[in-house]
Amino acid sequence: MNSENLIIKKVNLNDNKVLLNIGRQTFYDAFGPPHNIEKNINDYLDQNFTLDNITQELQNPESEFYFVLIANEIAGYLKINTGDAQTESVEGTTLEIERIYVLKQYQGKKIDQVLFEKAVQIANSKSIKTVWLGVWDKNIGAIKFYKKNGFKSWLYSTI
Repeated sequence: MNSENLIIKKVNLNDNKVLLNIGRQTFYDAFGPPHNIEKNINDYLDQNFTLDNITQELQNPESEFYFVLIANEIAGYLKINTGDAQTESVEGTTLEIERIYVLKQYQGKKIDQVLFEKAVQIANSKSIKTVWLGVWDKNIGAIKFYKKNGFKSWLYSTI
């Protein structure tokens, strides 16, 4: 996929329902069966991917979301955090890539790379030298992706 065909759009509060839907779908695709049983993944989504939670995240000035669009269709999204919005306490001025998720039908088209580069561009624009992330130790594809992009180590988390 040619990156000129992609549009990256900052998500705003009015996009909360759309973000909730794509967030739930991409998370389910990444971590649902066969990785987790149906009940566990649905319980997690019902607790963590709610309209209230997404709205609060969008209202946090230290979190930013971006949609990536192909032909005006949302293909995926990025969530980054700075300051106190980061999910772990990390020393120094840092930026966390909390989520890079791409819908199944757009995977393998280097959209994740475009979103990763957007996060790095934002870090550079804010003079942030350290970008970090957490990745599930069973998500081999993500680990390979981040390793390819120069990450030497990463934090592991489980759901």
